[in-house]
Amino acid sequence: MQDLKRRTSRRILVLNPTRSYSLNELSKEFFRAKVSQGFQVECEGLADAPASVESPFDEAAAAGAVARRVSQVADLGFSGIVINCFLDPGLDAARDLTRIPVVGAGESAIRTALTVGQRFSIIDVGPMKYVSRSPTRQVRAMGVADRFASIRGIGVPVLELNKRPGLTIRKIVREGKLAAIQDGADVIVLGCTGLAGLAERIKLNLPVVDPALSALRTAEMLIVLGLKRRGVSS
Repeated sequence: MQDLKRRTSRRILVLNPTRSYSLNELSKEFFRAKVSQGFQVECEGLADAPASVESPFDEAAAAGAVARRVSQVADLGFSGIVINCFLDPGLDAARDLTRIPVVGAGESAIRTALTVGQRFSIIDVGPMKYVSRSPTRQVRAMGVADRFASIRGIGVPVLELNKRPGLTIRKIVREGKLAAIQDGADVIVLGCTGLAGLAERIKLNLPVVDPALSALRTAEMLIVLGLKRRGVSS
């Protein structure tokens, strides 16, 4: 009975660092459908965050909102936290505020990609046909620039990703094929958690990593392993 209680009490807080009602509702549906047995998931949008995270200014605003919320949840009994944004706003600050695992969607997706391929490309929601083979700040900070192939954009704003999912998928497939042929990628990372759930519908001859799902599974794994940070009071 005690083992059962311990398994069912593993609660994961998913923080959507935006104030968008539609994005928060979509993430609730996704995470509740995907969470593993023995875990519970609770999703929250942040009223003091931007509508979407698509610029350095948005990222900074979202980071502050994430840090403020994490500072408030220390005593609420969560076993782990997911920051549901590919740019991982507030990740370092959040980890400084709590001992429980805090997982960033972008970081977890990139690390997952490196376990199934040698070179990864990120398919972003940025300008259509935007291509850069220079590692992003996030990639450089993670120390994996030597395995970065490129970042490509599909030209669909975050808040419009689910209005025409078929078109979004076709654009991702097109850029994914070009990433493989022209950039040498052997694994694709979706560069926005607003694309949650689409990876399984993207037909490419190489793996496609869903950052939202990768973050959830990483959080579950860290909780099961009992890994916590040292030197943090909460």
